[in-house]
Amino acid sequence: MKKWILATGLALTLAGCSGEDESAVNNNSVEDGNAASENNAVEHGIKDQEVGFTLDDDGEIIAAEVPDEERTAILEAYGEYIAAFNEEDIERYMDVIAENPDGFDREADKEALTEAFETYDTTYTTSDETIVKYEEGRAEVFATINVRMNESGSEQGMDQSGRQVVVFKQEQGSWKVTSLHFIGNQ
Repeated sequence: MKKWILATGLALTLAGCSGEDESAVNNNSVEDGNAASENNAVEHGIKDQEVGFTLDDDGEIIAAEVPDEERTAILEAYGEYIAAFNEEDIERYMDVIAENPDGFDREADKEALTEAFETYDTTYTTSDETIVKYEEGRAEVFATINVRMNESGSEQGMDQSGRQVVVFKQEQGSWKVTSLHFIGNQ
C-alpha cells in the first residue's frame, strides 16, 4: 500500500521538487513537525503568493472575473494538461509545462513522469473546473480530481480523489502550468 501512496503522490504533485536540503531542528516547541520547506509536496515552492480557492455560503467555488477570451484559453490549456497526462504523451505534456516553472524543476519532473508512465497506468478525471484567481499573465484553475492508478499490465489499483489548484502563467502568448497544489480527501 505504501508503494501506491507514494506513486499517487508522484502523479499528483508532478514529482518535481528541488534538491535543496534543509536539516530539521527539534526545539521542543509547538512548531516542531510543521517545518516550512521551500519545496514541499503540497506547496511546490511557491513563496509569498497565496494559492487557493474560496467557497460561498452554499459551499460552491467562487469563480474569478476573467475576460471570455482568456477564460477559454486558460480552460483549454487546463484540458490539454489533463489530456496529455491521460494519454501518457510526455512531449505533449511537457508542451503545456512552463519553461521556467515557479514550483518545480522541469527536467526532474519530465524524468520522474517518464518513469511513472512506464510503471503505472494513471487516469485523471476532473470536474468543477473553475478559474478561481486571475490577473494579467497569471491564473489559478481549481478542479475536483479523481486519480485512478494501476500498475502497468495489472488490474490491481487504487483511487484517490481531492481538490487541486493548477497555477498557469503566460509564456509567449500561451498559458503554461507553473505549479500545482493538491489537497487530498480525508
